[in-house]
Amino acid sequence: MKCSRWLWAVTAACVLLGPVQAQKGPEKFVALTFDDGPTPGVTERLLAGLAERYVSATFFLCGYRMENAPQLVEQIAENGHELGVHGYSHCYLNDLSRDKVVEEITTTADRIAALTGQRPTVLRPPGGLLSDTVRETAAELGLPIILWNVDTMDWCCDNPQIVAQRIVETVEDGSIVLLHDLHNSSVQGVLLAIDQLEAQGYQFCTVSELALVHNGTLEPGVSYGCF
Repeated sequence: MKCSRWLWAVTAACVLLGPVQAQKGPEKFVALTFDDGPTPGVTERLLAGLAERYVSATFFLCGYRMENAPQLVEQIAENGHELGVHGYSHCYLNDLSRDKVVEEITTTADRIAALTGQRPTVLRPPGGLLSDTVRETAAELGLPIILWNVDTMDWCCDNPQIVAQRIVETVEDGSIVLLHDLHNSSVQGVLLAIDQLEAQGYQFCTVSELALVHNGTLEPGVSYGCF
């Protein structure tokens, strides 16, 4: 993928030169993130559209939805996308005890690892709702917390043009875009936005890649809305 090849060169330079901050090139970088999947009949179209455009993204998966479509989880990983935890039942983690927060996160993470051989690297609490317990648990489990600064509201909008417009009009270098792997209108909208933003010089990365471009690392238990 285009962004990944560029980042390989950055990483190699960091190894040779020591722990210096990665320098941004003339391009603008953005991370597309997809919550609530996988969704049979939708995720396949999304993955095909991203692959056609050589775009990598981050998927925050729900445990209970993975049970109904394990093959899609495998496909997401095989396509080179970043895997994240969105909780098992999609309940709001800020309302739960520490034991329940641990259960929601680890059950989902273990299922992702069992299906793909990869441990998820990032966490997005449902609704982006946080508490001290969620932050402390994420830190203990080694997971950075990923929020967003561009909200497409695509979960309640069935118009692809509006979804695309909300992205194109508000995105900037370092943005994290919130989308949902639920509806075909989201797929159509994000692909329209990708085509428009690529013409403006944007490249698309996973959240961890975006952090490398701008800051170098993501810290467990720390929340990030953009870079």
